[in-house]
Amino acid sequence: KRPEITAEVFDPDGFYRTGDVVAELGPDRLAYVDRRNNVQKLSQGEFVTVAKIEAILGASAMIRQIYVYGNSERAYLLAVIVPDDPAIGRPDLLESLQATARAGELQPYEVPRDFLIETEPFSTENGLLSGIGKLLRPNLKQRYGDRLEQLYADLARAQNDDLIALRRDAAS
Repeated sequence: KRPEITAEVFDPDGFYRTGDVVAELGPDRLAYVDRRNNVQKLSQGEFVTVAKIEAILGASAMIRQIYVYGNSERAYLLAVIVPDDPAIGRPDLLESLQATARAGELQPYEVPRDFLIETEPFSTENGLLSGIGKLLRPNLKQRYGDRLEQLYADLARAQNDDLIALRRDAAS
């Protein structure tokens, strides 16, 4: 009895939008891929399932929690990592992240290129986890989005500076 809400859940062809992403394997053959909110498209056209990546990388003994972040304007992912021990340094976390990614058979574009370290765990108290322990992505994006976008900008600037230096020094 609420036509405006009913209209929102159906697409123009009359299909009900569940939020699930499926792959068409053949005529009348669909395979469930993931939820729409858990899939991101990177700039080179690759689709990544962030929940799957978080599950694989979260298995690292050094990582307590991880939030994987992507932007369709970028070709790579970033992350926010809560280490298992606050004394764990960036080099150890990076090595663990890469080893876990290899063991989990992640594609190179599925491995976060860089990350922020967070010492405060994600919790229901700080609004970053739901009551059942799921990451609240909108809240995580709101809290870390600006810093992650700044990290993207810093990485792009460093890459550009490296290219300029290579061109400048190419003759020598």
